[in-house]
Amino acid sequence: MPSLAHRVRRIAQTPRTFTNWPAVLRGLADPRARHESLSFTTRNGLTISCPNVPGARVPVYEVFAEDCYRIDTFLAPFLGEPIGVVDIGAHIGAFACQLAAKAPRARLRCFEPSPTTAGFLRRNVWTNNFEDRVVVHELAVGARTGAAVLADNGGGSALNSIVDPDSGGSGVTVRTTTFDAIVEELGGVAEVVKMDCEGGEYELVLGSSPDSWAGVQRIVLEYHPHPDHTWPELRAWFAEQGLVVTAEEVENPAQGTAWLERRG
Repeated sequence: MPSLAHRVRRIAQTPRTFTNWPAVLRGLADPRARHESLSFTTRNGLTISCPNVPGARVPVYEVFAEDCYRIDTFLAPFLGEPIGVVDIGAHIGAFACQLAAKAPRARLRCFEPSPTTAGFLRRNVWTNNFEDRVVVHELAVGARTGAAVLADNGGGSALNSIVDPDSGGSGVTVRTTTFDAIVEELGGVAEVVKMDCEGGEYELVLGSSPDSWAGVQRIVLEYHPHPDHTWPELRAWFAEQGLVVTAEEVENPAQGTAWLERRG
């Protein structure tokens, strides 16, 4: 249950962030509207739809009200360039649509394994007319190609995981690919990588070839608890490839967000 301070902050953020804020607030307050879709019209003209449940709405507020990935500052040198972007754990497309709007020459590959969530991702890409620059792949990204079981909480949840079978939800078999395969398909063009895959970042990165990261200039990733790996291990691996942490927001020693840049 969100705290009172959290609810008050969300209410205050809504009129500042969304032009259709009366409809959004009604949707948040009306119990009869829950489990239906809710659409947000952002101040820069995007329309983002998601299931009207907390786990699906959170990333919309994080991206548009809080700029949780620091797009304007962290990616400032690239916003006018024809960059290739890989979005792993794209959820409903809040980050992808915001970046596509701010970087009109960017081309994005979005990876989202949950069937329900990927459906909203496709809808948001289409609604905002980004289908010529944003490609949606209903795939998980890991250490090998094939299949894996996703703990799918449904409803566009941001907590779906192929790492933690106890994270809730029902087991859904999803197709998987690797970062190496993605980069090979892109012809090595992947300057920016964003990752939010609920613990899957460890197998994804540590199971990849260092060569696949040679062209990557910026990474923003959320790291999560993992039974066999730690964030310092992953941080050191990236440092060996010339990608160093320049900023970090730590929730606890096992969870946080990190921004990495290529140096040297």
